[in-house]
Amino acid sequence: MADDPIKLPPFPSHATTAGFLTDAEIDRLIAEHQPLLTEGKLGAGATDPTVRRSQVVFLGVEEKYRWLYERVWAAARECNRQFFAVDIATVETNIQLARYDAADQGFYNWHTDFAGFRPLRKVSISIQLSRPEDYDGGNLELLFANSPLQLDKTRGTFIAFPSFMLHRVTPVTRGTRWSLVAWILGTRWR
Repeated sequence: MADDPIKLPPFPSHATTAGFLTDAEIDRLIAEHQPLLTEGKLGAGATDPTVRRSQVVFLGVEEKYRWLYERVWAAARECNRQFFAVDIATVETNIQLARYDAADQGFYNWHTDFAGFRPLRKVSISIQLSRPEDYDGGNLELLFANSPLQLDKTRGTFIAFPSFMLHRVTPVTRGTRWSLVAWILGTRWR
């Protein structure tokens, strides 16, 4: 019948894979970049401590990061093939290393990574760098089906989700949460 809707599988909120980075890789990334952290900004470049409190450093496309970009791209392509099936082309050239600390109850309120000024972002990636027992709070949550969905906090876990989804990092109340964030670009949403 012409009026029957096409039957599609449910759209997943996210995809994960464990053990994406080793402990040695994570430790090296944090040790090398901790002295370079600066205040995290909002998408348009401003700061607002009522929306975001974190420190970040961006890892560009220098040769020393090639391994990371290649690994993120390979995993993103596979996640996209299995789950999202959107047009993607490359990793945005600014992987972000972020620290959320209990000293200032670091957090990032509800936001999307898409917004009007980033129309080519298709898939957002978060890679957990801290051990879950090293901090309280600091939950990465997606707003899916009208309620927050808390994502895996296991060290080294790769998490991918559509960049248009609302997500947040809840305030860290003890310890420090470290993560890597990357964005996968494609043709403009249509």
